[in-house]
Amino acid sequence: MTTRAFQKIYTKIDNITKATVTLRASGVGNDELATVGGKLAQVVKIMGESVTLQVFAGTEGIATDSEVIFHGEPPKLRVSDSLAGRFFNAYGEPLEGGEIVEGEAREIGGPTVNPFRRLQPSELIATGIAGIDLNNTIVTGQKIPFFADPDQPYNAVMANVALRAKADKIILGGMGLTNDDFLYFKSVFENAGALDRIVSFVNTTENPPVERLLVPDMALTAAEYFAVDKGEKVLVLLTDMTLYADALAIVSNRMDQIPSKDSMPGSLYSDLAKIYEKAVQLPNGGSITIIAVTTLSGGDITHAIPDNTGYITE
Repeated sequence: MTTRAFQKIYTKIDNITKATVTLRASGVGNDELATVGGKLAQVVKIMGESVTLQVFAGTEGIATDSEVIFHGEPPKLRVSDSLAGRFFNAYGEPLEGGEIVEGEAREIGGPTVNPFRRLQPSELIATGIAGIDLNNTIVTGQKIPFFADPDQPYNAVMANVALRAKADKIILGGMGLTNDDFLYFKSVFENAGALDRIVSFVNTTENPPVERLLVPDMALTAAEYFAVDKGEKVLVLLTDMTLYADALAIVSNRMDQIPSKDSMPGSLYSDLAKIYEKAVQLPNGGSITIIAVTTLSGGDITHAIPDNTGYITE
């Protein structure tokens, strides 16, 4: 270990898997970001001085003597009204070279709202789509699953909901989107002149799958800013939560954790719940409503991902 400008740099990695590295380090916090051999990583496990990091882009090219530099803080998102109308990657960085958002840096993935401070959801969010408004009415503060076959145009439905929903802000969390889907969302929002109320966090199939784990927390941190600080009605669209869960499985399996049902991590229920339980109706009139697409493999509703999703959501 060496120290450069008050920054600890470790150069002895004990173990390397396809997605993680393990080393001995001190003074490190859980979820803290780090750079491993020039690649961004995040602390996922601490046992004494043994620290395991997930490397977002994979560990290919990383050697046992690669430099590991801890950043001293977890992932953060800068929040302000200028988030609206912008597209960001999984790290909250503007896509297509836009200006960096100036604002307060907030940690992502914080706790949910105290149930004592919640109001009973009761206010309709009209989408203008008869199948939803008549058969599965959306109410502010709800968490709604949207089960879809992978071959169905579910992203087109999500884009339609975004344009038609009577909400102050729409937050899109896109995980594993094809470039075609990303460009589709972009063009639909721009052509409809609706960008001023839409914030998008996007991970495409070209990006490392593990980056998807950051997208829901980024989207919900932005949602909490508009709902809690600004008292606005916020609708969060997450697509596709099956790809999010697959990314969870990649990390847990490569950490040699014993898999649960359908090769999913044993923590799947908690991992999904910490996202869905961010749905809330607040006393100040602000609200977070979540619609989450879960694609079904071969229509299997008993698979661990839709099974857990159905338990947690309404």
